[in-house]
Amino acid sequence: MTNLERFYRSVHGRDLQPWERQLAVRIAAALNTTTDDDFVVHLLLVYMSTNAITNMYNELVAARNTLAEDNRDLIQTFTKDLRRNRLMTYGLLGVVALSVLGGAWTLGTVVNLSYGAAANEARLAAALEACEQRNAGRGPRGAEIGR
Repeated sequence: MTNLERFYRSVHGRDLQPWERQLAVRIAAALNTTTDDDFVVHLLLVYMSTNAITNMYNELVAARNTLAEDNRDLIQTFTKDLRRNRLMTYGLLGVVALSVLGGAWTLGTVVNLSYGAAANEARLAAALEACEQRNAGRGPRGAEIGR
């Protein structure tokens, strides 16, 4: 196993592919050295990194352009639909406003009912207490009839 193969396996976790080996041989021939030379190994790795970065950049640019075009199409479609359905849009906004008002009215009613129930409970407790005090001052009812 050559220095290039060992280094490539430790970096990429796999063997050199035939086209990568051929590229290393070409680089070594251009530099008038062997593929075991460290400089050849580093040049090959730099080439592979640069190539991967360039490919990723091109994919990102293509995705960005596609996304921008789709967004433009979506905005145009939404604008056309909004113009076409303006009356429906105003109607739905009115329904939303009425729903919010109805919810507020319901909440107010529930709060008032809870306050009213608390007041009625207090009145009932006071009335029961007054009845108990009146009944405590008198004797039992059956005893008065028999006298």
